[in-house]
Amino acid sequence: MTWDLYTKGILWGLLAVIFAYLGMSATAARKLIKPIRIFDPNKRFVFDAEPEDVYILTSDHQNIAGWYLESKSSDQAIILVHGLHSSRTQEFAGQFTEFGAALNRQGFSILMIDLRGHGQSSDAKLTFGLTERKDIIAAAHWLKHKGFRAGKIGVLGVSMGSACVIGAAADTPDIAAIVIDSGYAEVYPIMQKHWQSASGLPDVFLPSVMIFGRLLTGYDLTSSKPVQEIHHLSPRPVLLIHSKLDPYTSVDNAYQLKAAYPPAEYWETDAQTHPESYNTDPRLYVDKVTDFFRRCLK
Repeated sequence: MTWDLYTKGILWGLLAVIFAYLGMSATAARKLIKPIRIFDPNKRFVFDAEPEDVYILTSDHQNIAGWYLESKSSDQAIILVHGLHSSRTQEFAGQFTEFGAALNRQGFSILMIDLRGHGQSSDAKLTFGLTERKDIIAAAHWLKHKGFRAGKIGVLGVSMGSACVIGAAADTPDIAAIVIDSGYAEVYPIMQKHWQSASGLPDVFLPSVMIFGRLLTGYDLTSSKPVQEIHHLSPRPVLLIHSKLDPYTSVDNAYQLKAAYPPAEYWETDAQTHPESYNTDPRLYVDKVTDFFRRCLK
């Protein structure tokens, strides 16, 4: 009798641990796939002219919000794509609109979008570029309807936005030139690196969180691997920008992307914060990006 009670106690204890583990994993997964909305409407006043508010419907019925700034002096257009938990107003530590305005002054038409679940776009779960790429493809189609030829459309993506951009360009020929700023080669090693500090949970939870992430989104989140897609961009021009001091996404990620796509141009900066190469030297950054797009959007 005593042994039976002891055995039952052990079993109930194990079940309690398992249920706690699964419950905490499910909660962590829901947090992982929930974007944080940050948006500053006053940033629209940074531009020289009032931007056009646009709403673009994606192939999977997401409503993507953005600002469009037309240029009368050029037939080249650039889509600007922010990173994780950011928006068209908050990337580059709140200087993304200043960057967009600077490119517009250089003669480019600019389309700045909020990825799904971010900014003013419709609610969505994070998939780290697996579904968000559709937002960029829809933006490129919107520009084509505005009269831009496919060879005249470029795109710049920052951090997670880089993964979205590579995926989008791999899936559509409408994007002619690509700038990748502070992008990762694969998302799962980044998650592993920052898991404990970001979640407060030990590493043993991460595999089960990935399982719940797949159940909640319908996608294997670990399959976001831009390094395995970037070769599909050939023969289009690519510019990789990365800081050798990036504390979040190490410069090794840029080296992997460059190795996977040797024709890519590469510019290494010494920004000490991710992803703020622009903030370190705005004029040089604008000059580098402007030169690349002028040469490559033909």
